[in-house]
Amino acid sequence: MGAVARVVSVFLVALLAAAPAWCVDIVQVLERSQTLRMQAYPAADATSERAVRVRVSFERLVNVMGMQRPVELRIVGGGLGAEAMLGHVLVASDSLGDLPEGERLLVLGHELGHIALGHWDEMCALYKSHIPGEVRPETTEPGAQALGTEAHEQAWSHEFAADAYGYRAIHRLGYRMDTVYALMLRAPSPQDTATHPGTRRRVAQLRELDLQFEHSTLQAARDGEAAED
Repeated sequence: MGAVARVVSVFLVALLAAAPAWCVDIVQVLERSQTLRMQAYPAADATSERAVRVRVSFERLVNVMGMQRPVELRIVGGGLGAEAMLGHVLVASDSLGDLPEGERLLVLGHELGHIALGHWDEMCALYKSHIPGEVRPETTEPGAQALGTEAHEQAWSHEFAADAYGYRAIHRLGYRMDTVYALMLRAPSPQDTATHPGTRRRVAQLRELDLQFEHSTLQAARDGEAAED
């Protein structure tokens, strides 16, 4: 069994241990797991200056991206970070309020990307395709290898897509690659993992996207000049 499959196998064992008797469907188990994790976050003072800054940034992003899906923002305590959960909840630490605005927008924009692009639904569909019936060790373990490979590929695809979504959002608000570099250097990940590509891969993709934006802007300017002539 490969390293990625082992990660997924361990993850499935943990899900099974956390699942109550009535959870016979893998989607129910995934929902139960994320709900428990969400409930474990410490509460934050929603009226604090940090929390207010997070909420204002969130609302800016929702407006500029024209979000079609309803999104619930939950501001929690704890370390710096944010996470999209259950396909409609963005859990954000109030510590994000200490970041410069552009970096905070990029963190939140990435997680909004997961929600706007339907990544939760896609992940659930993938797990259900490999575990279509009751969730039991004998039904999950045989498919761990194939599920692990596909889950790894999907997770990376989702991360790159969410990065691109977040950068498009902050680009519309006037932020550029210097904001990406500043955020990524706060906690760089030199190694790839089963669920996340390393920092270099992510920055390289956003550089390419930025070049596309620059090319489009230059082309639009040339077209405008040609129209005037």
